[in-house]
Amino acid sequence: MNRTSSNTCFFSFGPEDSFISKSYEGLRYHDLPPTLLTLLTSGNILDVHWASLGPSPTSWLLSFKDSLSTHNLAWGPSIPPRLEKVLSKLTPSPHLRVFLGPEASYIAWDPTFIRWSNLPSRLEDTIQSWLTPSGWRAGPPRMVAWGLDDAFFAMSEYGDVAYRVGDRTTDEWSIWRETVEEWKAETAFRWSEVAYIALDPTTTDQFVAIRRDGTWAGSIADEGSAALEAFAHNFFRRASKPKGKPKPSPTSGSTSQSNSQSDSRSGSPPRTHSSAPNIDPTPPSLDPDPITKAAYDTWSTATALLFASALAATMPPPSQTPTSPTPPKRTPKKLQIRSQSSPSSLPTSSSSSTPPPPLPPPTLLTSFPYLPPPPHPCPLPSCLLQKSDPLGLRACKHDVEAVFRASGLYGYEWLRAERLRWHPDRFGRLCAEGWREEGRKVAEEMFKVVEILMEEVGRGR
Repeated sequence: MNRTSSNTCFFSFGPEDSFISKSYEGLRYHDLPPTLLTLLTSGNILDVHWASLGPSPTSWLLSFKDSLSTHNLAWGPSIPPRLEKVLSKLTPSPHLRVFLGPEASYIAWDPTFIRWSNLPSRLEDTIQSWLTPSGWRAGPPRMVAWGLDDAFFAMSEYGDVAYRVGDRTTDEWSIWRETVEEWKAETAFRWSEVAYIALDPTTTDQFVAIRRDGTWAGSIADEGSAALEAFAHNFFRRASKPKGKPKPSPTSGSTSQSNSQSDSRSGSPPRTHSSAPNIDPTPPSLDPDPITKAAYDTWSTATALLFASALAATMPPPSQTPTSPTPPKRTPKKLQIRSQSSPSSLPTSSSSSTPPPPLPPPTLLTSFPYLPPPPHPCPLPSCLLQKSDPLGLRACKHDVEAVFRASGLYGYEWLRAERLRWHPDRFGRLCAEGWREEGRKVAEEMFKVVEILMEEVGRGR
């Protein structure tokens, strides 16, 4: 198997919003089991090679270099017994990778062995298909992650990929599914561009996914949002700190340890064959036409309310069965998809000091939120013919661009996030059944127009 350096970055989700991560920024953790926390803060660890948190507070593993510069292993008492037997006979190595999942599932490997148990059936079939009597057909695993409700991701060293986005009947992994669908919809996207993916083994729809061009997506509870964002920004190399911004100090609940290694190279992500540029050559419109901007702001706010209302209508009704007074399950916080190299703003409704309008009652979409016409609609004959279709978008690429530029945020990353809203599969889930196909068709037209605008911005038009 390929050897992995000890400075490999990782993010491991644990129970009750705990986590541990390592990036070029250093080590971060929150609400760890007391035994593991004591070990990390004892002063006897020079470097952490790998860590994995399991579904219970006493299920964890730590691979590290101790104060004698010896590679060592430690684990909690609740790791699967079969895994404990393997680890007890193993020579510690910085190349060991272990993932702990629900229901005593695990996978562990290093350059000399691989073991797994109780994996989801489709994931196990995938890994078994990579392995033949004569050796690895598709290479050993590069990354493996899985969670509850039939969600997993696996990639081999040769680039073979398999994944599941959760049970569609329960929709417990909706943010993970939307991320996968949005990435797949990109014309030039290849799964080989994915650098890292981790799924939470205990809480549905918590994950982090990072691409080699610096684009990333994630979902986590509020307590871990800052750590997840820092992990993504420092995954490839230590991100440069903004001038004048103080370094965050550790708290009793969340801790950050600086990485002893430093990297003075540029903070831009590695180059890939991705079509997504590392910079946005089109600056935002600083002084948009006030009439068009007012029309855009009204449309943007109304559309956001319609989407929120439709999303609420897709949620199952709360159970009427009396239950014990347990704390309500918290919804993971979605962190918007953005580029490591561009902190540009994402689509939002107009900023104002007035209170936001009230959310309408949950209602699925039965009509399309058409864009307002720009002050000077495109007069090209081919565009006029396209706009004459009453069942279409009623706007050409030039009209869409004119209205979107009035947002004052127009740019590659802003368009990327805007396009996600119009993905036909995502939009279709928000539509009433009788209008779903018609709605998907118009949304797909908008999706393709925004993609063309993204490509033009990417080429520096």
